[in-house]
Amino acid sequence: MKKMIKMSLVAAVAVAGLNTTASAANLEEAIKGTTVSGYVRYRLETDHENETDVNEKAKAVVKVSTPVNDMVTANVKVVAGESETQNVDTKADLNVNEANFVIKAAGATVIAGLQTSQSPFFANNGDTRSHGITALVPAGPVTLAGAYYMTTTAGGLAKLSSANATGDAKGAMTNDVGAIGVLGDFGAVSVKAWYAAVEDGSELANGGSNAAALNAHADLIEDASAYSLDLSVKAGPANIQLMTTQVSTKNTKDTGLTKLVVTGKADTISYMAAYAQTNEDGGRTTLDGDSDAISDLGLHVLNMQKTIDATAFAVSGKIQATEQICASLTYLDGSSDAHADFNELDLKVGYKMSKNFGASVIYGMGEDTDAADFAESRIEVKYTF
Repeated sequence: MKKMIKMSLVAAVAVAGLNTTASAANLEEAIKGTTVSGYVRYRLETDHENETDVNEKAKAVVKVSTPVNDMVTANVKVVAGESETQNVDTKADLNVNEANFVIKAAGATVIAGLQTSQSPFFANNGDTRSHGITALVPAGPVTLAGAYYMTTTAGGLAKLSSANATGDAKGAMTNDVGAIGVLGDFGAVSVKAWYAAVEDGSELANGGSNAAALNAHADLIEDASAYSLDLSVKAGPANIQLMTTQVSTKNTKDTGLTKLVVTGKADTISYMAAYAQTNEDGGRTTLDGDSDAISDLGLHVLNMQKTIDATAFAVSGKIQATEQICASLTYLDGSSDAHADFNELDLKVGYKMSKNFGASVIYGMGEDTDAADFAESRIEVKYTF
């Protein structure tokens, strides 16, 4: 009897081992070709004009891409943060920013599902999330782009409401956003042209003391249309970019920004010189209200999207002192008939311990559009994978 029990135990262990081996093999086959990327970032931000205003922010981003078959890839991106601790008051957000399928066939690419918007009319940091479809189709020397989003979560508005609302105001979103684009590279010349329209305006969860501020932003995106033209030219070691982005809204406001940027590198020194001008109705270039966009010109504190009928120039120099250490100095100076002159000077030092791990310190000071002095700093540590 004991022998039979022992034999049964041995058989059970053997079967379990075979099942585990088979499961491991199936799992290995299932995840073959899968890539995992992202970063973990910590920031300590201090307002030196108000020493009690110190923010700690932690953000983690993980993106998983796995091939479904020869034509289809599935993508999922999860963003945790920014978790923010401000004066012992902690807030944290966990969002799925991407959950889509990428189909590639005959040179064309189609992205279906939750995705980051492709056009320049949204935040450039991945905070804006769109439910819909994007298609990129090669046509001779250019690529034709088309996108239709049923719902676009407005990153800037969502952050505005979560940071300030005390009632049940939850944020804002735009519905039925359509966009078309033509993208082309012709040797040393690159051209990108985009047009977008918000068909059904905006939805807003009213309530709380912040509802008025949210509605003010909603007016800007409701029934809006926008176009952008981006022309880049390579001229020896320098790159010259001319970009104009314009947004029209139902309340006849026409906001926009035009900028000319020259960048280049000589040995260990990188340089930048820029000129920007905003419209009489404002410098807004995005449909989601976020100032972090490729169509903007901004430094650590100031950005041109928040100016009205303004002009500004900026210059920057960056030196790679060693393989690990780099330092940069950037200055922006602007004026406007609608508000006070403004300026900002930024000093940034970066240290790269390894290929995927580093730290940086940035200190910005100047005078804002209300003629108020500011001085802010940020310490950042970031690991990428």
